[in-house]
Amino acid sequence: MAATASPYGLRPVQLVGGLPYAGAIRSYALANNSASAFYFGSIVGLNASGDPAAIAASPLAGTVDGNSPIGIFMGCEYEDNVKGFVNAQFFPANGITGGAKKVRFKILDAPNIVMQVQSIGTIAAGNIGKNIAMSTFAVGSAATGNSTAACTATAAATATLGLKIIGYVEKAGVSTAGDAFTDLFVIWNAGTHRYAQGAGL
Repeated sequence: MAATASPYGLRPVQLVGGLPYAGAIRSYALANNSASAFYFGSIVGLNASGDPAAIAASPLAGTVDGNSPIGIFMGCEYEDNVKGFVNAQFFPANGITGGAKKVRFKILDAPNIVMQVQSIGTIAAGNIGKNIAMSTFAVGSAATGNSTAACTATAAATATLGLKIIGYVEKAGVSTAGDAFTDLFVIWNAGTHRYAQGAGL
């Protein structure tokens, strides 16, 4: 509920323009070890080797770096010497060192996706069209596999903030604009998504 702090990362809702999100993802190989864990709903970037990588700071519009998102982590598959074939929504830190082989991440990489995210505080009504940053990034629960990332509670006109607010989650008795931990609908701000940037990394 939006009256309770219960962040859940970024959840796909639909495409910009109102078309439904049909669950499409793209598979990316993880060839090298990662010191960060990956959780369902967390933002994924690319490192200099072209591997999926957890971001270390909120994405910025117009900035091309390892924090430029290619999308949202929706799970993974890999081979394990003990468990055999694993299909999971969480990938542990240093998973390749731990024995994972043929690792592939399932990433929602569409630049025109509408996402739901919870704020760490109140976002009042009247902030549609303003921009906002992420407050937490590569965090989550190993028990559930879910991200616990959230956005800040500061909506602004600042052009470099990575997300743009396009609406509020309105559910009677559950969620509305101005709640203590407001649930928002957001999109990637122009020039934030890695595949919407002109420069190569």
